[in-house]
Amino acid sequence: MKKIAKLALGVMLGAAGMTGSAHAAADIEDSETLILACQSLLDNGAAEGSKGAACKEFVTGLVLAQEGTLTLGEPFRAHRIGPNEDQNACFELPDKLSYRDFAQQVISYADDNPDMRSRPAYELAVRALERKYPCDPEDLKEVPGADAPAE
Repeated sequence: MKKIAKLALGVMLGAAGMTGSAHAAADIEDSETLILACQSLLDNGAAEGSKGAACKEFVTGLVLAQEGTLTLGEPFRAHRIGPNEDQNACFELPDKLSYRDFAQQVISYADDNPDMRSRPAYELAVRALERKYPCDPEDLKEVPGADAPAE
């Protein structure tokens, strides 16, 4: 009985921790803030409470936000993005994506696409991951009104 109680407590604490991370990620809304957080992660790590931790929490929140709607093996899809909210994107999450890899991809994508600095952080993150881990364009055709992934 004690083992079951400890397991239940562990699950509750783990869920609370994940909720906290997703909430902290909500603090990053614009691309510039995400870029600064990810650069801090690369420069100084992602210790709890650090600026770099915000980058780590952002990507964790990004994935957790769609966890309930994703089917294992299916691509991550983002809809209503772009300046006119009429674009779609998708990417295949790799089996392993380190926080450092995510941070580097965000910064690299922003450097290559300066116009993304004025876009929402969510869009920058999705575009950066889409460039590195593109899905099959056919995956977007399954969604009514979806366009092909951005180049």
